[in-house]
Amino acid sequence: MCQINEISAVILAGGLARRLQGVEKGLQEIAGKPLITHIIERLSPQICKIHLNINRLHEAYHRQYPAIPTYSDNLADFQGPLSGILSGFQNIDSEYLLFVPCDSPFLPSNLLKKLATALQINQAQIAYAHDGERAHPTFALIHRSVEKALADYLATGERRLLQFFHSQKSVAVDFSEQAWAFKNFNTPEEFASGQISSIFCNIPLLAITGYSGTGKTTLLEKLIPQLKQRNINVGLIKHSHHNVDVDKPNKDSYRLRQAGANPTMIVCDQRWALMKETDELASFQLLVSQFEGANVDLILVEGFKHENLPKIQLHRQDIEKPLPELDEFTVATATDYALDREVSLDINNVEQIADFIQTYLNK
Repeated sequence: MCQINEISAVILAGGLARRLQGVEKGLQEIAGKPLITHIIERLSPQICKIHLNINRLHEAYHRQYPAIPTYSDNLADFQGPLSGILSGFQNIDSEYLLFVPCDSPFLPSNLLKKLATALQINQAQIAYAHDGERAHPTFALIHRSVEKALADYLATGERRLLQFFHSQKSVAVDFSEQAWAFKNFNTPEEFASGQISSIFCNIPLLAITGYSGTGKTTLLEKLIPQLKQRNINVGLIKHSHHNVDVDKPNKDSYRLRQAGANPTMIVCDQRWALMKETDELASFQLLVSQFEGANVDLILVEGFKHENLPKIQLHRQDIEKPLPELDEFTVATATDYALDREVSLDINNVEQIADFIQTYLNK
């Protein structure tokens, strides 16, 4: 069985990005961050060792990611992902390499686990992703025993991933429950449309923002039932600045958690909760990933104001602080006074806000 400390990950970013007129795709921004940053944040909880396969703009990558080791293709002239895969085995001393493309920021949070399990069960050399309709061979966990065969294959002039995979002992791994996770960004239009939408999962996210005292929680408490009446199932992420403990002292689960169990799951007939002790605030990507597979149409977010999420700004006349500036992530502003903005809502008219959200989701 392959162990996690025997695996390194490689982000394949060595292409020419012809559909982007040759700009460096991995450094292009979605939701305020380069694609590579999103990939690293998605991979980091799964694996410690991450490498970048790049063939140009080395200084730019090293400035942006000084802690991430890089390597270039040993074959000249941008010969495709198989060249990056072969060069990975020639440059990285790991028994297994997990390869992912640089343009798919949604990649599954359980990608490595599922691929490694399939590789072991099938005693295969290669495990690659399949979304139920088509294969995604650039998402692959590969054993270095294929290195010589791959070098010979490339020497013939062939460059097709799946054809090579099928010539080895390979297995396609079903990710049909997460088909959305393989969405990629390849054209200027796709990057432009992604600027004010979440790329953290397939469920729409909408932040409710405002200064302390604007009534964010009170509005959400009234808004959620209105949305449920419209058959919109709502999830919620709320950041608290206080130390919150959902458990009760002296209860069995509390005592066991205090004894060192981490994480701890507590379950009853009506609900369940997973509690995990952390040294710092969990990444937003990790938190959102907990909703994957849930029956949720919308995730409302209170807090996390530094994340680039579509948002409804709240403001009240008696708040001493000024109205926040309109930015590219603001989809509406709700106030208790007249406001000259393209999308202005009445903060006290919950039905109007619910109607706006329903329309926004249907766009």
